[in-house]
Amino acid sequence: MKAIGVNVSRRDFLKGMGETAIVSSGVLISGCAQNFASSTTGGRNPSSEGASFAQATGAQDDKIRKGPARAIDVHHHYFPPELMEEIRRHGKALGVEPAASADGSFSCSFAGGRPRTFEPALAEVEKRLKIMDEERILMATADTATSDVGYRLDGQRGEAWCNLFNDALQNLVKKHPKRFVAMASVPMQDPPRAASVLERAVRDLNFRGGLIASNVNGKYYESKEFDPFWKKAEELDVLLIMHPGDLPGADTMRQFNLGTVCGNPFDSTLSLGFMIYSGLFDRFPRLKLCLLHGGGFFPYHMGRFDQRFTMTAEGRKIPAASRPSSYLRNLYFDNLVYRVETVDYLRRMVGTDHIMVGTDYPYELGDWKAAEKVEALDCPRAEKEAILFGNAKRLLKID
Repeated sequence: MKAIGVNVSRRDFLKGMGETAIVSSGVLISGCAQNFASSTTGGRNPSSEGASFAQATGAQDDKIRKGPARAIDVHHHYFPPELMEEIRRHGKALGVEPAASADGSFSCSFAGGRPRTFEPALAEVEKRLKIMDEERILMATADTATSDVGYRLDGQRGEAWCNLFNDALQNLVKKHPKRFVAMASVPMQDPPRAASVLERAVRDLNFRGGLIASNVNGKYYESKEFDPFWKKAEELDVLLIMHPGDLPGADTMRQFNLGTVCGNPFDSTLSLGFMIYSGLFDRFPRLKLCLLHGGGFFPYHMGRFDQRFTMTAEGRKIPAASRPSSYLRNLYFDNLVYRVETVDYLRRMVGTDHIMVGTDYPYELGDWKAAEKVEALDCPRAEKEAILFGNAKRLLKID
């Protein structure tokens, strides 16, 4: 078999990585957080202090992993620990009130919704930095989990919560300016306020973009009411990262944790479909959107999107000369698809310059070996370096 990466075959690499290379649940916490998931599965805590991530996953392949940390991770969750005390002291005014937790861990409720329990690994930093060093991640975006965006709050409280969250994210970046850049949390339940919060974060706090959920309390982005936000993002020339959240059918998918397996990629795909067919990228042609989890199902079913487009004009608001796949020019993707072959397929479908590394730290359905999957691709070194760090440096404006 033809060698890929650096003298390691695809078969040997996948065998060494346990086929899908899903990292140990003893290290990462339970599946990319959703309100319903965290409240029912009780995310598992990280392994004990001192146990390295590489040891826990049985990683032994120095041929691929050798060299300095240099990858930039664009799918990396964090919750500022100082906000827990802020919630305890001022939660009622914020609309984010402490809630009882069966195991004594910190929980809160947004506007009286289902309690959200905070996983300790989300707020931890030093262990995170050690793991980043071990697994060749030089820098990461500090992204909120969609359980914490606060879309249930009214517009005024949502704005206050997001500004508070962003100020706390800036504290992390100030302490570790060479390791983290921040993506703003924005109150999408009130698009004009979301635009204002994004502008403040980018202009005053030096944030590199924003994070949005795939829907806003069940509402998708086909309506022009969100245009003030898209206009501001385009004006600021920043990347938006979209993460699934508030999944439809959550109760049905709770069994077997299928919300994280099926629901997350589904909702990203559905949301993107609304965006494309409603003409969002025609109104804002310079908008840049990064879809996590490898873009949901879209890159792998573009043919289905295009085929339906050619069959009927029903309801669509995009030019007849366009096809859904033509909007790849606006789209970017992380490589959280687990298998080297799938990363390679994604690369060939959307282009090397549209893919970045994404680990989903610290969740157990993440892949902390995402950088290694890039190294194992059968493509020129320049393409690997673009995926590892070049594309992220360009889109996030990292010097």
